Amino acid sequence: MSRISNPFAALVSRLQRARVEDQSIAPRTRPQSAPTPSETTTSHPTTFSPTSLDAAHTARVGFNRADLLRANLFSMFRPAAPPTAAPTAAASAAATTGNTQTVTASAAPNAAIRDFQTTTSTIAITEDLKTTGVRVDVNIAHSYAGDLVVKLRAPDGREVTLRHREGGRGTGTVSFTANPSDFNGVSTKGNWTLVVEDRAGGDVGTLRNWSLALTGTRPAPEPPPTTGGRTVTQTATPNAAIRDFQTTTSTITINDDLKTTGVRVDVNIVHTYAGDLVVKLRSPQGQEVTLRNREGGRGNGTVSFTANPSDFNGTDAKGEWTLIVEDRERADVGTLQSWSLSVTGTDRTPPPAPPRPTPPPDNSPLLLGNPSNAVPDVRQENNYLIVRDQFTASYNRADAKPNWVAWHTDRSHLGREGRGKFDENSTDHQLPEGWRRVTAFDYTGSGYDRGHHLPSADRTASRAANDGTFLMTNVLPQAPDNNQGPWERMERYIRDQIRQNDMEAYTIMGSYGEIGRIPGQGGDANIAIPERIWKVVVLIPRGDNDLERINKDTQVIAVDMPNRQGMRNDNWENYRVSVADIERATNMRFFTNLPPDVQAALREKGR
Repeated sequence: MSRISNPFAALVSRLQRARVEDQSIAPRTRPQSAPTPSETTTSHPTTFSPTSLDAAHTARVGFNRADLLRANLFSMFRPAAPPTAAPTAAASAAATTGNTQTVTASAAPNAAIRDFQTTTSTIAITEDLKTTGVRVDVNIAHSYAGDLVVKLRAPDGREVTLRHREGGRGTGTVSFTANPSDFNGVSTKGNWTLVVEDRAGGDVGTLRNWSLALTGTRPAPEPPPTTGGRTVTQTATPNAAIRDFQTTTSTITINDDLKTTGVRVDVNIVHTYAGDLVVKLRSPQGQEVTLRNREGGRGNGTVSFTANPSDFNGTDAKGEWTLIVEDRERADVGTLQSWSLSVTGTDRTPPPAPPRPTPPPDNSPLLLGNPSNAVPDVRQENNYLIVRDQFTASYNRADAKPNWVAWHTDRSHLGREGRGKFDENSTDHQLPEGWRRVTAFDYTGSGYDRGHHLPSADRTASRAANDGTFLMTNVLPQAPDNNQGPWERMERYIRDQIRQNDMEAYTIMGSYGEIGRIPGQGGDANIAIPERIWKVVVLIPRGDNDLERINKDTQVIAVDMPNRQGMRNDNWENYRVSVADIERATNMRFFTNLPPDVQAALREKGR
């Protein structure tokens, strides 16, 4: 009797033979470690996941014949995948105790986690509570827990890291519970987002499901605006475009010196999907209050509302009030047509102005101010102030590059010294003990230039001064077409102003956004590649008492360029913006050591 062919048995036999044949192939050398307590340990072997053999993963790490046969074997018996759908959130309120309530919700996105990419899942909470406690339960399938950084983002944009590259190769399941206290006091209402970042190559996985339990108290009803004192009303009609993923602002100036007892805001917006929008009001002191947070859906195209925030009570009404409209989604746009602001308050006698702090001396890099309030405190490791012979900078340990670098240049800095080079002396050994110190060789093979903040050509008076520009704390990953094209021509233009017109320049350069990471030699440098690069330059005739000589008519240059290829022949002036544009993009504040009226005038310059 002839034997009936069994394809399953044949495939298993081929798999065993292939495993023997493939023993000569060196496996990926990743250190093994015991599962951390946060990784769930199961008694059965790890289930093979087909996502580990997708095209991108294969191109990066390769796989042998045994891998291929294993994939075929899995596909023969794999259950049908459930249909893909938007993450669902099932919310339920627990028993209320006094004024305390707990809201729970969960999502099962089953979303792929790929190498060097970010995976997100959102849960929408409709209950408006003041948060007093948060619990997050996360269930991830991934073959190397140490690749992952997991964060939780609140509706107001605040992010907290729940897990940072902990563990090693475990059972393939990364399950953990976190109870972050950083969200206490925020509103529960809105979209909560789980963010999973894969920071290394070679292992992929799936964000299976997660749940969120929010405990909080229901806020007291908002009191009506106080009617005491007098009311000042101003209206603005900006008719400003609201575009996807962008922020639109409009300002109203109150000239009356009142102590605020009530605020009323009336807003008129044309937009096809109200749920895209977050609307805020910023006071002259910089305090921001959210008036509307992604409420509503597709209506009649008009988003008009009135708000009476009490948060501004007791503040000074005089100054510039700013309405901020953020579009958080794609596909629907609109227009901020008009808005009005009514401020009620009592007249007040201004207190005597406090004495201005003693400014740094002339030619100090931070003469005009410290834009991010960086300090030399290791507890602020991502806004850490460093002072070097040729420049001052805010260094970001997590990004392994500066947030910004500041310097002063006049004709005394420009000579005939030749350009130095990057070498083993470029490592900045003055960074705090225990910090990863980037070397000149970490950029090798990355495809990015070691882009100077303070240009080498701005320090040619001596060999020591030029060598000081080659410290890696003065460097960022810069696309060659950007660095060697319009950026270099802009730098040359500024030096020509200094040489030919006997000017001096106060310059701050930095970057923002992220489009990837450079692993560096050894794979642990983790240098952030910025999405955009900016520079602010103040030019004045060479002289003394610089702060007193800077006025509303002082020349300012501000640029904001994409960090990409394909722009080598672009005119750098096409990327000129206002200083206020850069402030909005970076959340920094420039010129704080100048008088307020001069600050305001210079912020609108730069184009």
